[in-house]
Amino acid sequence: MLKAVMRATTALRTTALYTALCTALLMSFSVMAAFNTETEEPYPSFYGARSVISNQQSITGSDIQFQRRAIAPGVTNEEEASENEAAPPVLATPSRTELTALPLSAVTLSRNDKLLAKKAYYYFEQNWNEKTGFFDSVQGYHHTTMWDVASGIAAILSAEGLALITTEQANDKLTKTLATLQALPLYEQSLPNREYSTRTATPSGRYSTDSSNGNGWSALDIGRLLIWLEIVRTHKPKFNPIIQRIVDKWQLEKAVFQGTLYGELKTGQKSYYRQEGRLGYLQYAAYGYKLFGFDVSTAYKQQDIAQVTVEGIPLVVDQRNLAYFTTDPYVLLGIEIGNQKQWWNQLNALFELHKLKSTKEASYWVFAEDAMSRAPWFSYNNMYIYGKAWVSIAPGGQPIENPQIFSNKAAFALSVLFDGDDFGYELAEQVVANSLPHRAVPTGVYLNGGPNTAYNINTNSLILSALWYKKRHYTPLIKPSSAVL
Repeated sequence: MLKAVMRATTALRTTALYTALCTALLMSFSVMAAFNTETEEPYPSFYGARSVISNQQSITGSDIQFQRRAIAPGVTNEEEASENEAAPPVLATPSRTELTALPLSAVTLSRNDKLLAKKAYYYFEQNWNEKTGFFDSVQGYHHTTMWDVASGIAAILSAEGLALITTEQANDKLTKTLATLQALPLYEQSLPNREYSTRTATPSGRYSTDSSNGNGWSALDIGRLLIWLEIVRTHKPKFNPIIQRIVDKWQLEKAVFQGTLYGELKTGQKSYYRQEGRLGYLQYAAYGYKLFGFDVSTAYKQQDIAQVTVEGIPLVVDQRNLAYFTTDPYVLLGIEIGNQKQWWNQLNALFELHKLKSTKEASYWVFAEDAMSRAPWFSYNNMYIYGKAWVSIAPGGQPIENPQIFSNKAAFALSVLFDGDDFGYELAEQVVANSLPHRAVPTGVYLNGGPNTAYNINTNSLILSALWYKKRHYTPLIKPSSAVL
């Protein structure tokens, strides 16, 4: 067993080999760092990047540069997607009839499950803003993105499903959140800005005080939010009218162009309309738009891809620039929508990959995107990128010397998605062990063995969602509550 191997390993791994790798990678990644000079923030950021920059007037392959997530403002003292023309199978938009299933008995959660649930919900108790109905994205950092708003909604519904809060409390919180979404000042009166203050629900970041109301929108972030708005109205039809008012107000058609996702970024006097998303993230987020009736068929075409092998496991990778390849969109798909067989869905392969890597290293490895407790404050821990495996890089493209090698949120999600596997069981145990000294679930573990204590919304939300998924007899969350007794 892997656990026995790890216990037999007495010497901790050092960062020497990884440091050498990082040094070798600096030259190969230097061009990646250069792309961000116009938009780079001078302050620490708890977000990565979520976009492809291209000139709105002339969209060419050579112009396109990719960032996956929006850049958040720095912490200040005041405020802490075919080469093959044949269309592959595409996720179908489920009808209400398809969402109805025979009732299943609920799974009884273990003592450790309940412990994790309480720790995860503690984060939301401490970071809720009663006025806006938003949660801080990172503890003490009073800003949020639409991706994180979706995580907040996920936490509320999951907490109710886990009996951590009452239905009345969940409805009250959802009422506040949805009312704020309806009233948000929109970027150029079209779509939600990349980030907002959780205290005031006004745009934050660059150009937040301009007439533009911020610096653009992220199509991927909005796509994730659309998935969770659908989950809300599936479980709580009473909220359908306000959700409809929200999506009617937002000009969502601007985020879909030629069957794929596009966002906008304002830099100085210029605004760039750009394609967003790479393999995994693109298809996951596009599903949200599909749920609301948009044609996103191009996002599911088999193009700009190649096959590689990592640890003996065949994977499909995106050949475009800065194609961050983390576990996140695959585990979110499995828990929220279902582990469906699609050409782009690599959840099963990624589980086996992490199992093999952990055995090889005699320590647990689970790679994901995560906030960090130190500079550069956010990292993409990639299974593969730019011809190299197991590379952690900052949003600007620089390799990280002492990266996070174990993500608590991704590990626990894998543990419930592969509940019958011994490795899945061990992952869950490790997450519990990592969390015991903390009030909330910490982010993960660094290569040198130190804890990553950047307590954040996405870690604790996914823990709650995964537990709700488990309690619902491993039923995807988009299915109505009536499917589970």
